[in-house]
Amino acid sequence: ALTAWLRPPRLNEPIKVTRSCVPQASATLSVHNEQSGSLPLLTLEHLSALDLQAWLGSQREASLHLGYSQSQISRKSQQGLRLLMELGVKLNQPAPDLHHDCQGLLNKLRGVHQWMRFRDRRDLRLQSSCWMRHLALEPMPEGWIANSGDLTRFNDCDVLSLLEHRLIDAALVTGPECPPDAHPGLCRVELSRQPLLLLVPRHHRLADECGLRVSEIAANSELAHSSFVPSRCRQVMEQLDSRLVDDARRSKLCTLRSEPPGHTRRYGTAMTCLIRPDLMPLDFAIPHPALDVLVVHRDWADHAAISELITVLRQRLDALKPSIAGLELSQ
Repeated sequence: ALTAWLRPPRLNEPIKVTRSCVPQASATLSVHNEQSGSLPLLTLEHLSALDLQAWLGSQREASLHLGYSQSQISRKSQQGLRLLMELGVKLNQPAPDLHHDCQGLLNKLRGVHQWMRFRDRRDLRLQSSCWMRHLALEPMPEGWIANSGDLTRFNDCDVLSLLEHRLIDAALVTGPECPPDAHPGLCRVELSRQPLLLLVPRHHRLADECGLRVSEIAANSELAHSSFVPSRCRQVMEQLDSRLVDDARRSKLCTLRSEPPGHTRRYGTAMTCLIRPDLMPLDFAIPHPALDVLVVHRDWADHAAISELITVLRQRLDALKPSIAGLELSQ
């Protein structure tokens, strides 16, 4: 099997990987054999087309960032997949999930491409929660690109895996999505915290009620999730809601029943209400704060591009404070 060793390239120095693992001057990832010499295989364009699709979840989004047509993206992706297989990189079939491969060769090449993005301070990749995408990333900070903030087609992805495999360079996540403090490769910067709320449609029968009891909420609504809520957040919300319903059952103050569609409750924040004005908070306290956190790879935590991004995000969150009751900036 091929092995590879890639050191960070010098300015304008292209890269080549050969069976002897010696970096040479070439614009592609290459393989060497005795009969034909070095054959160019995987270009930066190939890997960018593949990785942007794996991150963003669509050829259309990838084409917008790369400036290619969707047919060009499709062609480069198919070429890249074929060339990776020729290199011996095994991908999950039938639908390759590129950020789950275990091949060191591809990971090292991604690391070099990430180094190039930070060196040039251009096309740095930022995955964001839907609310932060709308409220803190318009316009995009200079040098960064981000995932789409479409409320109905939000791409829920494994953010930590994307970071670990260097498909993306930073991520704006919630508390449940954060890596542990002791994570060997990733570090976290808490940006803000705010109250966690129970939200219902404005026409809901409890919308204007005050001093609600848990039994009233449980009896008159059922849990739902907005399409843009990440799967890890949903799991935490379901655990919180399970305790809410259990408390209501133990109170014996009501009989729980199913409600017609539309009589739903969901967990969110005042930020959620800003991007979903059809929702409003119930008069009910939840003793858990909601966090917004920036996660980056430890290799780049001290880079100027990350420091400047943190500064911009804190400035924009500070400007949102008059619109968001209880929003506190973290130091």
